[in-house]
Amino acid sequence: MCRERAAPPFDGLRAAQPSEHTRWLAEPDEPALRELLHARYAGSYSYRFLHEPGGASRLWGAGALLSLGEFDAQGTLLWHTGLWCKPGRDSLDSGLSMALPGRRTAMDRSEHERLWSHLLELLKARVGFLHQQTSTLHLMAQRYASRFMRAVPVGLIVDYTEGETLVGVEGSGLPMQALAMTTVLAPLPPRRRFLPAGPWGEWLASILAASGLPGTVELTPLERRPHAGGLVLRPLDWNESLRLERRELMGPAGEGQGATALPSSRARVDLVHLSMGEPQRVAEATPVLLAAGYLPTGLRQRLDAPDDIVFQHLPAPERAREAVGRARLDGEAARALWSGWVERCARTS
Repeated sequence: MCRERAAPPFDGLRAAQPSEHTRWLAEPDEPALRELLHARYAGSYSYRFLHEPGGASRLWGAGALLSLGEFDAQGTLLWHTGLWCKPGRDSLDSGLSMALPGRRTAMDRSEHERLWSHLLELLKARVGFLHQQTSTLHLMAQRYASRFMRAVPVGLIVDYTEGETLVGVEGSGLPMQALAMTTVLAPLPPRRRFLPAGPWGEWLASILAASGLPGTVELTPLERRPHAGGLVLRPLDWNESLRLERRELMGPAGEGQGATALPSSRARVDLVHLSMGEPQRVAEATPVLLAAGYLPTGLRQRLDAPDDIVFQHLPAPERAREAVGRARLDGEAARALWSGWVERCARTS
């Protein structure tokens, strides 16, 4: 599990250079990372503090980010990827992956394969999953994640980023739709998963089937008289840079227990996690979330707890369908996930 500062899972990962042309970044490399960010994003990257001196170094020093890159002989950073860690989690997040526009790196396909085989082998003793929100502006990001990182599609996030300009990428500048992808690192026992009966449950079941996760799926009829008292949610994550909030649904508000406000008052991207482990909770909470403008957008695996259904607050389904329709997708699994969501979103409209 991730713990405070540079404790596992990062301890030991930096003991050796992971491939022939890559090395771990340290404080002296921060100017090179800022130059790469500017060349790729022209100052528009959502994590604004990374454009400032000391922004990346603080993350490296705190063990919140591990950066890997390839440099040329002149010290120019040609390629970069990052692993993000938050304490107490059974997963890491992959991100900050970019290459310098107009430059070829020395890494070939076989080196990328060796690199990720090495990293994933080290990580699987420390965490259960590697999650990423993969760009749908260009196909290579998704292709790289599936081929080298062994990631599979598990959902989507509508308007994941906004205002970012990717130099040399057609269609950038518009809100970016994310294909949620996950690499399963630890073997998972078979599980009984409960999904809401109807089109959305069928779509989620198709994702589970395509991901190859062991276990069974049961479609649970919805409770048509949802609790009038509302729901109780607890915070899971707040991303200030993206104004993205994740909250976990704990259950219906009981007597003397105030309901949580729906939607979030501060989030631009508002995500609610609903456990698949309890059929009654799925039956009761799903109608409340749907009525409040939340739609299922995927799933999130857990190591020592039931997996989650992820809902996103999307009060205008027609506009959401238009936004995700601009995505470019690589592979049959991603296209099937996307088209299934658009079709069910149309029914919701």
